[in-house]
Amino acid sequence: MGSFEAVDTWTRTGRHLVHALLSHRVPLGGLLPDASCAVFVPGLGLPQYLRPTVDHLTECGVFCVVLDLPGFLARGRHGCPPDVDALGTAVADWVTAHRIPGPLSLMGHSTGAQAALAAAIQLQDSVSRLALVMAGPTFRPEHRKLLRLTAAVPPAYRRESLGELVQTTTLLRNAVGVASVVKSGMRDAPERRLAQLRVPLVLTAGEADTFAPERWLRSLAASAGTTATTVRVLPGSHNNPFTYPVELGDLVMEAVAEVV
Repeated sequence: MGSFEAVDTWTRTGRHLVHALLSHRVPLGGLLPDASCAVFVPGLGLPQYLRPTVDHLTECGVFCVVLDLPGFLARGRHGCPPDVDALGTAVADWVTAHRIPGPLSLMGHSTGAQAALAAAIQLQDSVSRLALVMAGPTFRPEHRKLLRLTAAVPPAYRRESLGELVQTTTLLRNAVGVASVVKSGMRDAPERRLAQLRVPLVLTAGEADTFAPERWLRSLAASAGTTATTVRVLPGSHNNPFTYPVELGDLVMEAVAEVV
């Protein structure tokens, strides 16, 4: 399975029990305080497709964490409600519980980008070295209507890999919860929330990602409260964390370096 050890951990944050996959074992009590860390928030709560990007970053010496939120990967009662705001709070609570002072790159993909944004706003006053990466951010205004969103689905995934079918079982087992994540994402307006952000921001998507074309990325960048913004279009389509992990991983490393 590559370099990612996938060490299962369970953290009680006070409000939630959060399952996370870590790239390395850590001492009792939390993460190493000086480690460069990348925390991933998966789209639709389906973590498996992030594995190639995490593998690449782990090989480059970055401590990686994949949060199983809202809790679809492992069976049992854990996680948080399948809602963008609840996801953001759970992510922020997990980071706070592990006392990560930075350098920390918080990377969310798709609906996970919306949740990661909500978390970053909650964390920016307490985490001194924090950067946010929003990859393939959803939902631009025209996609907040179901018919328009449905029409955008086939082209958004036209350059994907059959290997991504590894997450099909998780998707089908949690179809109701996945639908709830989508509905909450469609109600969210990241362009308004971004005005509160003050930490370095990277916006990226695959060149064929019709969910997140470059004009949407640049519109989000213009809405951000931080002046430290980067927009980068990479190869692939919506799920390029699976199909182009080196290119996306290197961009995450740039975000980590920004706050080191």
